[in-house]
Amino acid sequence: MNDIRAAYDEEAASGQGIGSERKSFYGIAEIAEVLGLNRQLVTAWRRRRSHGMPQPDAELSSGPIWLGSSIEPWIDQVRERREGADDQPLSPEVAFRASRRMLRIAALLLEQPIRSRLLSQALAEARELLPLVESAADDQLGRAVGQLLSPVRGTDDQPADLKVFRQKVLSEVCRLQLVVQLASESLPDPESGD
Repeated sequence: MNDIRAAYDEEAASGQGIGSERKSFYGIAEIAEVLGLNRQLVTAWRRRRSHGMPQPDAELSSGPIWLGSSIEPWIDQVRERREGADDQPLSPEVAFRASRRMLRIAALLLEQPIRSRLLSQALAEARELLPLVESAADDQLGRAVGQLLSPVRGTDDQPADLKVFRQKVLSEVCRLQLVVQLASESLPDPESGD
């Protein structure tokens, strides 16, 4: 904790991190904000220890905290990877994953009683795919998957009106055949050896 206090004092004295894009400290919300992602996705990355995310420098009762100097290099790497991924066609694997996740949400919405915890988890997992889909090339598969995921865009873990949300999800899942067909056409031909 003394390292954190010393880093804050040093950056405050130099004027760095104050009023600029760089910060002295980052929590999940700040990381999500500078990356243009949602908090749930960043939280999932941390929980799964994926994307090379460094361990936090400290844990507070409000959550993990990173020094700017320890997390900013990682943020820069993620930005570079995301910028390089823009306008790439959406992979069939992501399309199939989105299809499975929306089918899971639909199945959970058809259960009685609805298991809120599982639905919340399924929604968070589907929202994790939104940045990949939104940064993909604007082709037929990308648009179809974006449409398929549209019910989860901007939705909380507990949708206010489950009846309306169920209708939205089921109407999009009805279009799943197009997504699967387009994704299958994008796969390499097994007979050609690709």
